[in-house]
Amino acid sequence: MDTHLLRQVQPGGGSGKLGPFDLVSSITALPRPALYAIIGVVLAAGLFFTTHKPASTPSSTPAPVQTPQAAESPTAKAGPSAQASEPKRGQDQVTPANRSQAGPAGPGLPVRIKHALDAHKVVAILFWNRHAVDDRSVKSSVDRLSRGKRLAVFSDSVRHLARYTRITAAASVSTTPSVVIVNRQGQAEVVTGYLDYETLRQYVLNALRR
Repeated sequence: MDTHLLRQVQPGGGSGKLGPFDLVSSITALPRPALYAIIGVVLAAGLFFTTHKPASTPSSTPAPVQTPQAAESPTAKAGPSAQASEPKRGQDQVTPANRSQAGPAGPGLPVRIKHALDAHKVVAILFWNRHAVDDRSVKSSVDRLSRGKRLAVFSDSVRHLARYTRITAAASVSTTPSVVIVNRQGQAEVVTGYLDYETLRQYVLNALRR
């Protein structure tokens, strides 16, 4: 068996040292199928890195979103004027239903009633409570009476009874509904309780005949 190492085969005129690696010569020396495969891999890698660029990282702190302020309800805050306009509990509100028809108060009588008596008219005055059913029915009957040169008709809340001292001194009013009828001679008559229109009208006709 030959134990000598094989001699290094070198091209003629060589120096016995390996020269610099020539990439172009090595690639062109490859078979065509291998060359095509390498070119395809390079193109695929370039296309991949071109189309898959890393996305920019957004800021970790989002910008604050401004929300419009809610419109303040007109009833959310009540000013002093709104509080002053609200009636206190236990006090009747002045409405067309219970407002005095006799006008401002005078000495012992409201002004309008005094003028009617001075003109020698028959005067019918209803004292009533708007919360009572019978009172509202009598009020409807009183409103149906025909006013004219000989008859004056009024209605007032029983709370204002102190304005009528000249009448209540002669005709006591203690409950509602009560209709006070004063003839042309100044004589007063009190009719208390429920009255339909026909009955009330008859009382007024009797007073007109006196």
